[in-house]
Amino acid sequence: MTIRPLGPADLSEWRRVRAEGLRLFPDVFLTTLAEELARSDAEVAEGLSCRFVLGAFEGGCLVGTAALDPVVEAAAAAHRVALNAFYVSPEQHGTGTGTRLLRAAIDRAEADGRLQVELYVAAQNAPAIRLYEKHGFQRYGVLPRAARIGDRFVDDLYYVRQLDG
Repeated sequence: MTIRPLGPADLSEWRRVRAEGLRLFPDVFLTTLAEELARSDAEVAEGLSCRFVLGAFEGGCLVGTAALDPVVEAAAAAHRVALNAFYVSPEQHGTGTGTRLLRAAIDRAEADGRLQVELYVAAQNAPAIRLYEKHGFQRYGVLPRAARIGDRFVDDLYYVRQLDG
């Protein structure tokens, strides 16, 4: 397993894995598959060049992703970073890939001088919640009706991991 930052050269693998996650688990992401597919290659490549996105590769195939994004663009919040686009392909579930990917993201946040990693996770996503809690994330709240999927609403749970104590 290799974990490394993604860039525009990884466009096709990113698009494949992103579509896989949105297709298999539509209730746990805010972006829909249709929205993702409507984005141009140029737009997606630009995102991969501007954002910090990690990829987990098994045998040259992208099998997991994790992005670190500023929570807000403000100096007073520069110590905070949001974990987004966290996904591990189903064939990698239970192999430790999620743990290695999450650890790599946390390590990068620490190396960048961040003091806090934050995330939102769909309330019904029990496997992800177990992973985050196992790695020291603490639940601080609920965002009711964070997403509307068809005619129903999905709540998100807000988690934080403080890196400095």
